[in-house]
Amino acid sequence: KAQRRIPDSPMTMMTTVAFAAYPAAPASRRARSHPRRCRALGHRVHVCAAGAGAGFLRYGAREEVGTGGEFMETYGLMIDGSIGRETLTFARDTQAVALVVKRPLGVVFEEVAGRVVAVEVVEGSNAAGAGVQVGDVLRVTSAVAVGKSKVTVKKWAVEPSLDMRKQGNNRRAYFVADGAGFDAVMGAVVSNGEPVGGEEATAVSLLLERAT
Repeated sequence: KAQRRIPDSPMTMMTTVAFAAYPAAPASRRARSHPRRCRALGHRVHVCAAGAGAGFLRYGAREEVGTGGEFMETYGLMIDGSIGRETLTFARDTQAVALVVKRPLGVVFEEVAGRVVAVEVVEGSNAAGAGVQVGDVLRVTSAVAVGKSKVTVKKWAVEPSLDMRKQGNNRRAYFVADGAGFDAVMGAVVSNGEPVGGEEATAVSLLLERAT
């Protein structure tokens, strides 16, 4: 039986469910977006200076890396009036794909060789409608920094104000999947269901790497 995680709802704790119809690949972990039964529990996320709506946009020109075909591109996400930017390296014969997907997503992610890969896109789902494809690698997702914890932004740290700590206010953010554990990445996707200012996000911004 394949274990799947259901990471796309603000309700209750994250739950693991077994499905006999979907055999799992060896040394991999799977997670499925679903409208109920899970919630992020305080994962740290990379936060921009200050909600994701228009999705990730590219800034600047593509830069070739060495002679192996790899390249770098910078993408940013508008968060509460400020743009958080991230420069990523992409493999040869791939392209970056930025999508905004309504919740619930309807995509199954699996950990493959240390990367979070879309291994199934549910027919008729929001993910299918937005253009998510099997084989897409999740590089960055919009997220919510939950509660009172200190949130790390690469070499910097965003320290919540005393007032924010007392109130436990959530903040819009983005999460870089590179080098993060599978549970942390799924927690970041789930966190989009956490309310910010009393409102939940209706969609998730994804930056994917796709083979060309």
